[in-house]
Amino acid sequence: MTSPDRKKKIYEKEPWVSLLTAAVSIVGTFLLTNASVENTIVTEMSEYFTSVDESMSYKQAIATAYEENQTLTTEIQQLKDESAQLSKEVDSLPDISFFSPSLVQDGLEISSNITNGVAKIDGRIFIAAEAVDPFLNGTVTFDETQNILASGATETVAVTKEDLFDTNVLYDGESYDIVPSNIRETVFVGGNEYREGVYLRGNPANNCYILLNPNSDYSTLVIDIGRLDGGEKGDAKLEVYLDEEISTTYSLSSDTPIQTIEIALNYAGSVKLRLVSDAYVEYCIVNPILVK
Repeated sequence: MTSPDRKKKIYEKEPWVSLLTAAVSIVGTFLLTNASVENTIVTEMSEYFTSVDESMSYKQAIATAYEENQTLTTEIQQLKDESAQLSKEVDSLPDISFFSPSLVQDGLEISSNITNGVAKIDGRIFIAAEAVDPFLNGTVTFDETQNILASGATETVAVTKEDLFDTNVLYDGESYDIVPSNIRETVFVGGNEYREGVYLRGNPANNCYILLNPNSDYSTLVIDIGRLDGGEKGDAKLEVYLDEEISTTYSLSSDTPIQTIEIALNYAGSVKLRLVSDAYVEYCIVNPILVK
């Protein structure tokens, strides 16, 4: 064992030993101090970063916090992008205003405060069925499954009528013309102008007729018929043939502005309407409706 005196002599002879000893002491103190600081930092980081645990080393905590920060940065950018997209969508939304009006018919208030009965969307007015219904005596019905908004006292909501001019049922005839055509764009019957019609040129030879092919799909044909304004005044008859057999004859008066006739088709396969007259006359069929 080296005696104290011996150590003293060594230190005196070798001063680097003293320096080394001091350095080791300083480094040890630094490392202990540094470790304490790092532990403190890790503890504080665990309070701010959910992914950091107190038991982690300083390097692990730094790496984990960095990864969490990167994730948060990405999420923040995504939120910014979504916010920008939402802003664009909001800017493109229509300008909508709702109104809860009172209903006034011929000066008489029939209902009040129809909640959101009218909407104004980008300047256009939209009226709810609930707001219109009182004006039509409760006959407005919307069938969502068929996408039909119907008006009328019917038991079922369905398409049961068709405009003759929207079909191919009228396909041929003689001494007739479908308006509008290259001959006339409109016709006047009973003082009223019509933009669609079947113009009939009656003659003593009784060869004025039209042929219909209803394919046994219709029960009734409803028409308005009258003498063409300015035409020769002469009475006539309208003969109805179903499946080539005469069914009914209707008398037409030239003094009557317009007559409404319901022609029973009885689901016939073929129909012929023939204008019979003893003189040259001009009549016109308007508002022809096929009923199923």
